[in-house]
Amino acid sequence: MKAMFKPLPLVCALILAGCNLAPVYETPELPLPEQYEQGAGAVVDPAWWQAFGSDELTAMIERAANGNLDLSTAMSRVRQADIQARVAGAPLLPTVSGNLGGNRNFASDNAGGGVRESFSSGLSISYELDVWGKNRNNLEGTLQGARATAFERDTVALTVAASTATSYLKVLELRERERIALENLANAEEVLKVAEAQTRLGASSELDLVQQQTMVEQRRASIPGIRQQRQTAENALAILLGEVPQGFAAQIKADSLGKLMLPQEKVAGLPSELLLRRPDIQAQEARLRAANADIGAARAALFPSISLTGSSGYSADVFSNLFNSANLASSLGASLVQPIFRGGALRGAVELSEERYVELTDSYRKTVISALQEVEDALIAVREGQRQYESQQQVLAYAEKAFRLAELQYRTGSADILTVLSAQQSFFSARDSLLQNQSSQLQNQVQLYKVLGGGYGG
Repeated sequence: MKAMFKPLPLVCALILAGCNLAPVYETPELPLPEQYEQGAGAVVDPAWWQAFGSDELTAMIERAANGNLDLSTAMSRVRQADIQARVAGAPLLPTVSGNLGGNRNFASDNAGGGVRESFSSGLSISYELDVWGKNRNNLEGTLQGARATAFERDTVALTVAASTATSYLKVLELRERERIALENLANAEEVLKVAEAQTRLGASSELDLVQQQTMVEQRRASIPGIRQQRQTAENALAILLGEVPQGFAAQIKADSLGKLMLPQEKVAGLPSELLLRRPDIQAQEARLRAANADIGAARAALFPSISLTGSSGYSADVFSNLFNSANLASSLGASLVQPIFRGGALRGAVELSEERYVELTDSYRKTVISALQEVEDALIAVREGQRQYESQQQVLAYAEKAFRLAELQYRTGSADILTVLSAQQSFFSARDSLLQNQSSQLQNQVQLYKVLGGGYGG
């Protein structure tokens, strides 16, 4: 038995086991700017939502992290990928199997009659030498696929957090817009009372009265649409948290954006940091690494596979003598299988894996370029939105002053109803626009945090 284990073949096998036909992986070259055109700043805090100064927003995001069903599904996919990686690693280990059996044979009287019994037990081991790295590359590809799945889970988590923040801000915006719409209606009704009094006294025409009545009804007609949007936004937020919408609105205590802070710290970081902070980019690179390993596995399939097998077992006619050393039989063997002709399938598999790598390389580059664009767009939106908000504040101040003056002059008879109607419309529109602009600024900041990776990889 010992004479069968020659040192030279064993050494050669160990040396060959180190071969790997996969290309040396290199991150695709992509010229990155040194900084963003809109400037650079600090990196994103992983708990970026706390910058808005709302405990309720923080609680909502934490509830979404624990209850969102899309995120739960993504976490299940990560666990599945980890299990697949364990399965893919199995061929790198020997396969061991055991058996225990017995037979009873009955002979006819013409053959001498009687019963013959036989028993057997055995242990067999087989192992495929991973000479060309096929199994190792299969495992590497699966491991990189699992990494990609984990990064995709992070992408879902980032999206859920950003969507929760955006939906929460939208709910507060619509609640405040509904309240402003009711206040605008009340203001219009006050002017209507003056118009009715002026008409009764003959100081105004019936046309003036009808025009103001039209304004009142326009204000009243705008409310149901805003109320519908608010209720729909509350339902959407409930779904993000993985909860039923019935009764959820009462859980949202805030009803105004006024208590939220607009983050003042400028965030952006450097473009080179984006490759490590965006989980979608990291997922793409993990897929690219997996494709690189698949090339190695496909190439290895062109070469011979070498397997070692060994078995040892007992056989006896009487079970009590089964494990007697005299009944022991062992064997050791090796086999080499070389593919000869498969209609070009193996070579085609290599070409397919190489072309797949090219596809994923272009996809990786596009993901990076798109990410850089998204950051620039978000920085522009934050900057220009802030300027618009400051101007809109002035618009509201002037519009309110004009409305108060027009209303006062109308009461004293020095202004007509058209002046009041125009001032009313400008004032009501300015109030609503400023609130929507404030909400947009907060949401622009959320978008910036999201496209910068939300603190992942920090």
